[in-house]
Amino acid sequence: MNELEVSIGPLMKAARKFRKFNQSDVADAIGCSQSALSKMEHNLLVPSAPQWFLFARFTAIPPETLETGFIDRHSKVKFNSDQVSLGFKIPKRYRAFRSEKVRELYPFLQYLEKKMTPPLHLEYMKSLSLDPEFFIDFDNLINFQLILDTIDYFIKLGKNTHEDIQEIVRFGQNDVYWDHFGVEWKALSDVNTVLKEFSNQQVFFQTDFQLKVETISEKTTISYFPEYHLKQLSSGIKRETIDFLNSYREATLENLIQKVLGKNMLFELQPQVSTSLFGARFLLKAA
Repeated sequence: MNELEVSIGPLMKAARKFRKFNQSDVADAIGCSQSALSKMEHNLLVPSAPQWFLFARFTAIPPETLETGFIDRHSKVKFNSDQVSLGFKIPKRYRAFRSEKVRELYPFLQYLEKKMTPPLHLEYMKSLSLDPEFFIDFDNLINFQLILDTIDYFIKLGKNTHEDIQEIVRFGQNDVYWDHFGVEWKALSDVNTVLKEFSNQQVFFQTDFQLKVETISEKTTISYFPEYHLKQLSSGIKRETIDFLNSYREATLENLIQKVLGKNMLFELQPQVSTSLFGARFLLKAA
């Protein structure tokens, strides 16, 4: 069985559960029996090209989903939307204040799957009490608590050095993660413009933080301002969790500039300027 065949089943199951369709509904839509659809979802049968396109249209996913193995509708985050993740059981811990796309977990899961021996991604998904198919659809919403729990998991693995975090970012924030932005932003001319576009387009990634880019006296900073609903998470947060979060942000900004402009730029965390543990400001420095 080739890689394409392996990827189809989970994609079909993920797309169906996102819309809360039952197998009978989908089978009727693509002209097959419920038994045949079940076999497709379990990689025992491969849909024909017409069946795949009918399926993609019925479940409203891009047909090119097969190229990446992930569903990405290129849509904005809708805070706590009740129109997504309808067919998935989400634990109470992760149900409130869902403001981030599954996209934001993708770099971590890629690292667990492809950089750890043995791979740990399935074990970690199971520990969260979430179906593996949940993580295939980037439009499924998670909350910031899940991000914090993922960071703590990596800390327990001992993968929290500066070098570890840089590797997670460089490996996991690939073309699939950046979507079309990684291509479009290459037409931009300078670092400040890229940072402003990154800030403006955060609604396609998350809405837990507002990002603001400022240039004062030829010094450029980018700041993360947490939304009010994150206040309820601030108690009991360990310093090493916040340190990991900020190192991840720093690595993300540096990786973004390298990927888009081919420039090696450094960002430096500034002294705490926010009343929230989750707030941060980074100064753009020369390479």
